[in-house]
Amino acid sequence: MALPLSKTRQDALLKAQEYFQTANLHPSAQEFRSKCISDYGFYDGTDQWMPTDLNTLKERGQLPITVNICKGFIDNLSGVEIQSRYRTACRSDSYNEMDDRLADALTHLLFFIQENQEIPYQGSLKFRDSLVCGVGWSQICQEGGKTYYDYVHPFNVIPDPDDLSPQYASMKYICRKYWMLPDMVRNRWPQAGQEIDFTEFPFYDGVFSPEIMDRSSTYTSYGSFGTPLGVNQSRVLVVEVQYKVPHKYYHGIDQNGRFFETFDIEVAEDLANSTGDIEEGKGHRIMRTLFLDNTLLEHAPLDASFPNQKDFSYIPVVFQRRFRTGVPYGLLESMKDIQRDCNVRVTKSVYAINSSSIIFEGNPMPGRDIEGIRKELKNSDSVIVLPKDSKFQISSNSKLGEDQIRIVELYLDLMQRVTGVYDEMLGIPTNATSGVAQNIRQVNSVRNNVFAFDNFSAMKKREARFILDMIQSSGAENIAVEILTPEEREVLILNLAREINGKTVIFNDIRNLPVSLYIEEVPDFRSSFDEQKATFEALLSNAHAQWLMLSPELMRRLGVRNPEKIAAEMRQALQEKTMMEQGVAGRGEPVQFRGVSGGNGLPIPAGMAGAQ
Repeated sequence: MALPLSKTRQDALLKAQEYFQTANLHPSAQEFRSKCISDYGFYDGTDQWMPTDLNTLKERGQLPITVNICKGFIDNLSGVEIQSRYRTACRSDSYNEMDDRLADALTHLLFFIQENQEIPYQGSLKFRDSLVCGVGWSQICQEGGKTYYDYVHPFNVIPDPDDLSPQYASMKYICRKYWMLPDMVRNRWPQAGQEIDFTEFPFYDGVFSPEIMDRSSTYTSYGSFGTPLGVNQSRVLVVEVQYKVPHKYYHGIDQNGRFFETFDIEVAEDLANSTGDIEEGKGHRIMRTLFLDNTLLEHAPLDASFPNQKDFSYIPVVFQRRFRTGVPYGLLESMKDIQRDCNVRVTKSVYAINSSSIIFEGNPMPGRDIEGIRKELKNSDSVIVLPKDSKFQISSNSKLGEDQIRIVELYLDLMQRVTGVYDEMLGIPTNATSGVAQNIRQVNSVRNNVFAFDNFSAMKKREARFILDMIQSSGAENIAVEILTPEEREVLILNLAREINGKTVIFNDIRNLPVSLYIEEVPDFRSSFDEQKATFEALLSNAHAQWLMLSPELMRRLGVRNPEKIAAEMRQALQEKTMMEQGVAGRGEPVQFRGVSGGNGLPIPAGMAGAQ
């Protein structure tokens, strides 16, 4: 027997259900779902034909020809993003040397999370979604002290429809749909699993799952996929709603002179020098509620929640939004009409090339009608018998097919203009013969889509800021971070907790460390070995590589590991080379000069002796 919910939890369930229903019924949400279904059909080439055109082809007895041009443009721009992937780093906002080391440790921690959770790859999926349907989503959460990053399909996220900001930065709530097996529900929420009688659900292992069925609908009812009233299914719908509620918080200056904010008065008293340094403030807190039909599964503040948190755990990247409705749209929107008509004209051209027309003068043979002759002409070996007094003229329609092809070629030029993706980016030979000209045109193509990449860069900063805030506000202790220093691998323990005189003291405290984020663009190397190899290849291609490699500090700034060892080996190699050359010339031991920079004993290179 299910236990009754407390008033607080019952109110939370009703509020979450109300938010989900409101978001689902909003006209802009239903318009987006309808557009999203069409967009992905366009992208994969399965929904590029109008029903009227298909009926015409069916009457004609011809199969439609789909030339999916728009997919190549989308994938090409996605490829530009993949070849110039971003990663996020942080730096200290203070002039304290120790803060710089802590910021460096946080940077390495961010790098580890980005690689461990495959954030660059999943971020590319978000970017592609924004080009296709206008918005891409990801989820960031923390569980068991570990940070998780997941790509979420746009069809499973319903944002606050009243937020008309360009990047959904002012949402009051957000909804997410999970399609879960009953066993997953029982394992994750054992108490709620006992209240739900899953034996009443007519489950079966069928071809179609509820999620596939949902992708053909513009509305999702939380009751249709969680009760026996729904169709046979293998999964149930679990809904998550995150929303902001007013909440009191505490702020002040901690013992290190850093500003802090927290919901917990005990944490505030521990951070501040005295209770007089703590002030109260009014802000908001993010709550998280999950339910299945009318059963509350979970209700609590968002993990690692902090005062006045701007972003939910779902962070979007938006290509553009329509002014009147706020519905997101992607780069694909500008190609739809051209793509449809292009398919029609290609199909027409094939039909015209394989057909001909005939002009009769007089009467056809008795018993034969015009429609019968038309069908007979479609056969390549047709034989038509006419009376002696009849005349006819047969002409091919191939010229009409050529005209259609010329219009299609014009459409390709129009697609390049509306998308800003030109031949140089598509790998098509052009009249730009020099490498400089090709590079300029490629750069200009990227500039035409500068807002898409700028939005993506801003999204990366939002994600990194959310991860950092989550790490700092969680108060996790003894976080081990491995830093690759020039000398050796150094392990730095962040939030190192030690008990001194019966009181817990935190060393390497990052809980309120002020840092700023910046984006650096890096090649997509498969491993650190490939990265170092590429660094050396770039260094050795320099005409003065042998002299550059004598400076450990310069190599360190270039990102080369163990620069002192490499410089010593290079110095020894140059000495051996000089001695060999002197021996071949018959001059014995080389003369040692004292004026060489660094005191390495090397002879002055030819042409530089006059400068001493």
